[in-house]
Amino acid sequence: MVSYTKPIDPHVHFRGEEYKYVNPSFLELGFRDARRAGLAGVLEQPNPERWLTEEVVVEDRLEQGEEYRCNIHHGIHVGLTNNFEQVIRALDMVNRGVGRSNSDKTFYTHSTGNMGILDPDIQKHIWWMKGVTGYRGVSIGHFEDEQKFVGDFDYRDPISHSQRQTPESELVQVERQIRSAKDGRFRGTFYIAHVSNPDTVDYIERERGMGKLPFSVVLEATFHHIFLNTDDYKIHGNKVKMNPPLRTPRLQERLLEYVLAGKFGVIGTDHAPHPVERKNSDSPPSGIPALPFWPKGIELLIKNGMSEEDLADLTFHNANSLFRLRLKPRIIEVEYDPTLWDAYGWNPFSRIDGGSMGLSFS
Repeated sequence: MVSYTKPIDPHVHFRGEEYKYVNPSFLELGFRDARRAGLAGVLEQPNPERWLTEEVVVEDRLEQGEEYRCNIHHGIHVGLTNNFEQVIRALDMVNRGVGRSNSDKTFYTHSTGNMGILDPDIQKHIWWMKGVTGYRGVSIGHFEDEQKFVGDFDYRDPISHSQRQTPESELVQVERQIRSAKDGRFRGTFYIAHVSNPDTVDYIERERGMGKLPFSVVLEATFHHIFLNTDDYKIHGNKVKMNPPLRTPRLQERLLEYVLAGKFGVIGTDHAPHPVERKNSDSPPSGIPALPFWPKGIELLIKNGMSEEDLADLTFHNANSLFRLRLKPRIIEVEYDPTLWDAYGWNPFSRIDGGSMGLSFS
């Protein structure tokens, strides 16, 4: 049993109509897991099969969630596309609170849903649009540069995914978009989702230290990038394929150190389930279920020296303020329930959920 402030998970994928044969649906399972983990809120990413980019679709998705969410806040990061007219509509939606999250989301590479905006000129123009309109929302990015990918993914060699989508591809894209946001006179919040490369953290720290950032930057950690690593391919194969991919033990341990040192603003799960038969196929999609891990993840952070105050900031207060959710903090006691993984057919955290990592940075 672990006691903590009810968390907000700012990064979940509940899927849409991709897997109609899954019963219960991934939407229902997601809210089930959120309730069992004691979450105060979840913020959904915009890339299910039916993109969450237009008002009618976003409102429909929020209505779908009403059946399962109970008292959990359900918000949506409104997706951006290559279409400038759509971008204008999306920014207006955020300003009016349509997605209940005060945020937009851009994929700078293709991931699940193929929402990637790959053209640098379009990327720059969108930052300019945000600057010229005085946009003050949270701009979330999936930062990888496909030009820095190396080789090909081979499903018979799962680690090839991590070798292909290099740590450098994340850093290069973050650097490019920081420059473009500066040039576009962006004044909202620049949010780096699922950081997988500690060099990304070092770069942001240097920029902050030199006073070169005219906007705030938020770094998001995930449980899988701070606790799992490329050794987990030996256990789960392609089932732990995700974007950005798992990194080496050395990089994973540095990320965990940085989280414990207070260099990250928020933590999310990037919960993104797929049917296990798809994960075991010769074209495995990226993404893992992760919501059930919340109690164990918090327990591990506490065991490795994180204070109650820092933990509450990382898991609740910062996200509550950033996304303007106005949720009241509540302390709860939750027992980790490993049986929740049964609905997904596997447990990506099986190597570590029986106890601590054996690490201490206190």
